[in-house]
Amino acid sequence: MKSKYQGEYQKTNYPGIFKYVGEKKTVYGIDYYAGGKKHREMVGGLLGDAKNKLKERQDQAKQGIIIQKKNTFSKLAQEYSKLVIDTSSYQKSEKYYIGYWEKQEDGTESWKDMTLTQYFGDRKLFQVTPKDIEEYKKLRKDTLVNGKERSGVSVNRELEVLRHMLNKAIEWQWLERNPFSMFKESVFYGEDNSRARYLKPDEMIRLFDVLEKSPSYLKNIIKGAIFTGLRKGDLLKLQWKDIDKEKGFLTYLEQKKRNGRNKEPKRVVKHLNGDMIDLLNEMPVIGEYVFCQSDGKPLKNVIRAFKTALKRAGVTDFHFHDLRHTSASYLLMRGAPLVSVQKHLNHKDFKMTQRYAHLAPSFLRTTVLTLGQLFSSKESTTGQPMPPDRARSMPFSAVVENVKLPSVPPEKHP
Repeated sequence: MKSKYQGEYQKTNYPGIFKYVGEKKTVYGIDYYAGGKKHREMVGGLLGDAKNKLKERQDQAKQGIIIQKKNTFSKLAQEYSKLVIDTSSYQKSEKYYIGYWEKQEDGTESWKDMTLTQYFGDRKLFQVTPKDIEEYKKLRKDTLVNGKERSGVSVNRELEVLRHMLNKAIEWQWLERNPFSMFKESVFYGEDNSRARYLKPDEMIRLFDVLEKSPSYLKNIIKGAIFTGLRKGDLLKLQWKDIDKEKGFLTYLEQKKRNGRNKEPKRVVKHLNGDMIDLLNEMPVIGEYVFCQSDGKPLKNVIRAFKTALKRAGVTDFHFHDLRHTSASYLLMRGAPLVSVQKHLNHKDFKMTQRYAHLAPSFLRTTVLTLGQLFSSKESTTGQPMPPDRARSMPFSAVVENVKLPSVPPEKHP
């Protein structure tokens, strides 16, 4: 049978298998029934592969599995967006590369393509190949952001979402195999997770001096982050009903991501120190959320106010997540064992905790004290250099509230 293209479909001696003979090559295909319908699928240039694929499809049909190979990437994006529309990660960033539904003046909604849907568009899901993914990766890396090269971390977040979308397509029986699984080596850019930036005592003093003139919610949540080591997302979702001040613990649903996707929230129990309990006792209960606005509504984001406070305090190269590093670092510098810090941060992998190992007192004794006054240039309240052991032994509350260093010149720290 001649097709309208340059080639011919021919029967074979094997039921359910045909071949397409073109000008340059011959391709085998299969016909099979599933869900009361006949399906046709091209396989490849080897008869053996066609036999194996036919048996696989027939076995799947007996189990009620039907791979819907006509679905496009655009359709996947639209359905996937409905699944994740209420997540903060989608609203803050993912919608801008997955796509989103946009309300029109007449009240209807229309789909707006973004980077992923613009690139993969109406391509059928089974046609997305590892080569396509690598080309998309390079395209995004070469796309400038405010005149600068896009970071590998940023590209990784998009690739992680793409991988998760294709995994969902497999769950929905829209796709048979995720092309990400075909890579022999990771397609993702390498990331450095060894960062352990923490607030030095003088930085903490300057920051909290600034926070005295800032909204109370900002000072409270920063203190809470240092005292508990919780992530920003977990702090923002913390409710008063989750806290038992008498027994000294709180429970929370850990909002952590794995491979760029929100994991199923897991309830975690965390013991509270005296500083955190004192903070909670000082805070008014004006809503169900612990860290909230003056009207009791939950805080949506604190990053802008946080960055402003850092700038005024003269603290550079510091992120909100570094408050978590600060919590762990001071625990270690006060003699807590690494395994306790691991539990404090709820790290599943001990390697994540080992980044702080260099801050242990034994390390400081053999290095900092060997160098004498070289690391003790900061002046204390008496005008004498502050010994490292003294700074190390101060509780958080002492560093923040009781110790007052000489005032910082306003021209250096506006």
